[in-house]
Amino acid sequence: MKAVLFDFGGTIDTDGVHWSERFWEYYQRFNINIPKKDFEQAFVRADVEILKNDLSKAPFNRILELQLFSQFEILGLQKEGELLQKVIQACYADTKKVITKAKHLLEELKQRYSLALVSNFYGNLDVVCSEFGLNDVFAVKVDSEIVHLRKPDPAIFKIALDELSIKAEDAYVVGDSYDRDIVPGKTLGCKTIWLKGKSWKEEPRSEAADMTITSFKELRKILL
Repeated sequence: MKAVLFDFGGTIDTDGVHWSERFWEYYQRFNINIPKKDFEQAFVRADVEILKNDLSKAPFNRILELQLFSQFEILGLQKEGELLQKVIQACYADTKKVITKAKHLLEELKQRYSLALVSNFYGNLDVVCSEFGLNDVFAVKVDSEIVHLRKPDPAIFKIALDELSIKAEDAYVVGDSYDRDIVPGKTLGCKTIWLKGKSWKEEPRSEAADMTITSFKELRKILL
C-alpha cells in the first residue's frame, strides 16, 4: 500500500465524533438547556447558513464562530455576552489538542505513505491546515468547494489518487462517515478504514468497511 486518503472534519479534528455530537457536548458542559431535537435542527440549518459567507480565507476559529453564532440565533439564545465566547474558546482549544495528537501519528505515517486530505470543506482547507501545522504532512489536499465536487461522489477521491499518481487498490481511505467516506472509497477499489465514533445516527451497515476502528490512534497498529 502506497497512500492514505483522509477525511478532515469528524476524523482528524474530533477523533471520530460527529460535529453535531461535539457541539452538543458543549451545550451540556455549559448548561445550555435546549431539547436535543431542537439543537439538531439548528445544527443542520446553521451548517447551511454559514455557506452564505465567503470562507475562502477563514481560519478554523471563524468557522466555529459562525456555526455557533448561527445555532444560537436559530435557537433564540443570547448571542452577545460571555456564554457564546466561552463555548467557542473551549471548542477551539479542545479541537486543537485533538488535531495535535493526530498530527504526531500523521507525521509517522508520512514516512511510509503518501498522504492526502479529501474533505467537504469551505474553500479554506489550505488555510486551516496551515493554522494547525498540517501543510507539510499532506502531499495533496482536495477541498470540495474548490474542485466543485462533494463526497460521497467517488470522483473527488479520484482527484486525490490522480494527483498522487497512485492506483485505488494501493490506497487506504480513512474517515468517520460511512456514507461519505467508506462507501465511495470502496466503490473506487480502495481499502477502507472506518473511524466509527459517536454519531447522531446509527449506521446499520458495515460491509463497505474493510476495517473498523473507534480511535484515530488505532491506525498506528494497522498502518505501521
